[in-house]
Amino acid sequence: MARIEIARLDVSHAVDKLWRHGLHPDQVLSVLNRRWVATRNRTGRAAPYLLIGRDEQGRCLTMPIVATDDPLTWRVITGWTCKPSEAARLRQRRA
Repeated sequence: MARIEIARLDVSHAVDKLWRHGLHPDQVLSVLNRRWVATRNRTGRAAPYLLIGRDEQGRCLTMPIVATDDPLTWRVITGWTCKPSEAARLRQRRA
């Protein structure tokens, strides 16, 4: 798994895409308050990393993220409810 530090998420550019996937921006932001994992995204994608974690209601979410000028702030590109393989990555990290 990739080792990156994330203190803040910028969702300002992704609000419309999040809504289209049935996610509220606050759900995405709440992932950092719980256990999460960042993993490399597939080659050729817009974002180099995927942030996978659970929101305050326990739903597993996946968000492609890109670095910003601030090394602790990452920008969310979009987000969705975890696919089974993504949920497995999060469970694997917990073990």
